[in-house]
This record gives sequence, C-alpha cells and structure tokens, in this order.
Amino acid sequence: MRDSVSFYLNGVKKTVSGENLFLPLSSYLRYETQLTGTKVVCAEGDCGACTVMLAKWKPESAVKVTASPYIGINSCIAMTFAMDGANLVTVEGLKENNELCEVQCSMVRNFGGQCGFCTPGFVMAITNMFEHKKNPTEQNAKNYLTGNLCRCTGYQPIIKSALDVDIAKHNTLNKKYPLKPVSQMTEGVLVKTAFAEYFAPVTIEEACKYKSENPECTIFSGATDLGVQFNKGHIRPKKILSLHLIPEMYVSSVSEKVVIVGARVTLSELQKLIEKEVPSLDRFLNIFASPQIKNSATLVGNLANASPIADTTPAMMSLDAKVTVYGLKGSRSMPLKDFYVGYKKLNLQQDEIITSVTFKVPPTDHIFENYKVSQRRDLDISTVNASFNFKIENKKVSFARISLGGVGATTLRMTEVEDKISNVAIDSQWVSNTKKLLMDSVKPLTDVRGQADYRKILVGNLFEKFAAENLLGKN
Repeated sequence: MRDSVSFYLNGVKKTVSGENLFLPLSSYLRYETQLTGTKVVCAEGDCGACTVMLAKWKPESAVKVTASPYIGINSCIAMTFAMDGANLVTVEGLKENNELCEVQCSMVRNFGGQCGFCTPGFVMAITNMFEHKKNPTEQNAKNYLTGNLCRCTGYQPIIKSALDVDIAKHNTLNKKYPLKPVSQMTEGVLVKTAFAEYFAPVTIEEACKYKSENPECTIFSGATDLGVQFNKGHIRPKKILSLHLIPEMYVSSVSEKVVIVGARVTLSELQKLIEKEVPSLDRFLNIFASPQIKNSATLVGNLANASPIADTTPAMMSLDAKVTVYGLKGSRSMPLKDFYVGYKKLNLQQDEIITSVTFKVPPTDHIFENYKVSQRRDLDISTVNASFNFKIENKKVSFARISLGGVGATTLRMTEVEDKISNVAIDSQWVSNTKKLLMDSVKPLTDVRGQADYRKILVGNLFEKFAAENLLGKN
C-alpha cells in the first residue's frame, strides 16, 4: 500500500504525499511548483482560465486507441490526489526550444490576448482541439472554446487565432510528451493526515469494506460538483474514497444494442460510445457542459449526485436504464426510476457502490428526444428538463416513456400519464389533453431559477414542442 501518489508533470515525475494531496490541482500547481501560468478566476470550473491537459491513467484492459489520450480539464476543481498515474501538461510545458509554441504565436499574431489573464486557458483549449482535430472548422473552434470566458478581447480574435495555427509548425502533446507509465499503479493508496484520509483500493471488495466501515466517507470521481463545494467551503470531507485503481470501473461497451457504462467513464467517453447508436443523446450532451467538464464528469457521478435537475437522469430514465451496485453480499441491479427514494436519497446500502449503468439503444422505430430549459442555452443549470421516448403505431402511441427534472424532489418518471395517453388516437386534442395531464401531475417548488407556475408551463410547452416536431402527422 502506497502513502503517496505519483504523476508526470510536463515530463517530470512528481510524487505527492501528506496534506498537499488534498489541494485543488490548481493550488498545487501555483503554490507548490510555482507554475503560475495556470490562472484561477471562478474556482468553479466555469471560466476555463485554469485549463490544463491531462492523460489520465487507465488499466490496460480499458485503454482504447484514440488520436491522443490528452484532454483538457479544469484544474481548479480537480484534486491533486486524482492525478495519480496521470501525465499532466500545463501552459509552461507547451514551449518549443524555450520559445512560444505555434498556438501561442497564433494568439500573438491575431491579438487574441489583451489583458492576458484568461489567455493561458484559451491556449490550452486550442491545444486540446488540435490533439483531436487535424483540420478544425470554425464550428469546431467554437465548440472547443465553449468552456472558456473572455471579458476584454472579445471572442473573434481568439477564434481567428485557433483557425490560424500553422499545423506544420504545431507539435501535438501526444508527440511532445509520450505517455510515461507510473510503475506502482497495481498498489493501493492510503494516506492519513490530520486534515483528511484518502484511500484508493485496487479491488471493488476493498472499496465496499472501507465504505461499510467508514459511513462518512465521500467518493470522489470527476469531482465537477464536489470540487466546487470543496473550493467554496461547503464540504470538508474527512475520509475520501477513490475508485480510480479498480479496472471494472472503466468498462464501456455497446454489444447487441446494450450499452454498459462503468462508474469511471466520462461524459466525453460516453459521447464517443453512443454518437452513432443514440445520436439524439449525443446532440443533447453537446449543451450539457463544457469540454473540460465533460472530460472529467462521469455519467454515474451525475446520477449518483441525485440532483432533481441533473441533465442525464431524465434521458437515462426514459431509456429504462438500470443501475448495478456492488456490496459485501455481491451485486444487484435495479431500474433507475427505483434508485431515488427522496431528495438526495438513494436505494443504496452503506456498503454498496455503483459500478455501472446499463441501457438499451432505442429501436429505430422509437422517437427519443431530450430537452432542457435554462437561463442560457449552453453550460447552465436546468430550470426544467425532459426526456421522451415514444413508439407510434397506427397513429397511436404504443410505447411511452416520459421523464421530467426540476419539478420534484427527484427526477420523475410519469408512469400514470404514460398509461393514460397510450393507445389513444394522436391529434391536436390528444396533445392538449396530454399537456394538461403532465402539468397537473407535477408539483414543482419556487426557487431562484423559476417559480412553480413557470415550471408547470415549461413542462406543458416542452411536451407540446416534442409532439409538434415528432408526433403530429406521423403514422
């Protein structure tokens, strides 16, 4: 059992132990290694100024061939202990023979960095793009820059900078920093300090035993929510459990139209997995979060967070997803709709850990769509979200799944409404009746994102939109 974690930082091996393990990665970079090019503004993963490039460790069984293993993440909400086994590159690591790299030169040529504070993050986001796109379009540039904010230059010079990079002069990180394996990754980690305790086992059985003996422990994965709470002082977990050394947590597959997503599979990896199989979900995930967030956040983490406005939960619920958990007595599975028993309460025993989520690819004769209403279109918390999965036969609904978020203590499966609207002729009156049924079936609360009556109206309007676009006039 190790008492430290190790990773490569700009090609140099670092071993971290003690209280430094519990620092946000950006703090470790800035204050412990003096790599101050990584900036911190929001400390919430929203602005992108802290973006760094990460090639995370995976067991050999989970490694898939990609253009590059390097991805951009927000270092302000990543924890230093989570870098175990990784290869990490900061803006300082981009230099070529002690000179600016081509991406940085393009930012200079095109006046893309006025005050300069956000510039390192933009440089890293553009670097991220060129790790995965050889000839990016303007839309590609906008997509990859979605998670970065600028207040002084304006975005056009930055977009121009991204498109003006001379690919012949650009060296990818995949070439510049070939992956270096950290040798101790088959050993677990246990670190105890006066500040906190960190445990990373190598088997699921060890993880369940630790969880049963330490009911107060917090499981950290992508930490896109927990990292924010940690930074803002809302939580200070005394015992932390990581599953990153357990091979089973990285399983991801599509076989015979069944999708299996392990607990350590990120939303970006999920998108690649289902982009052809479930294109409507792939499109929806494009507005779910920034590239940096999706490169860290996991599907299982989003579901386990149990937020009533979680964006993936309605989609998974309308796909009849099942959650598989593992405990000291073995594994069990349950429908996702039965997994939530109250606000932030899960059907989970003290010793149990979520290992995967499973769902079926919607048949080609199903209409599966997802919707979200928020204060802004991209990268915002939902006011109301909805998912619909319908099959139409002989101008009647023969199969219906409706899931709604933001209108109750948990995401809701509208089973009673589904029963009432099935096998009834689809026409404008049916749409009006269904809309009213849905609005009458929810009892939302009023909060800073919307009043209760407003949320009810949104529920009705989202169904009406779905019906107008997909059901009326269909055979």
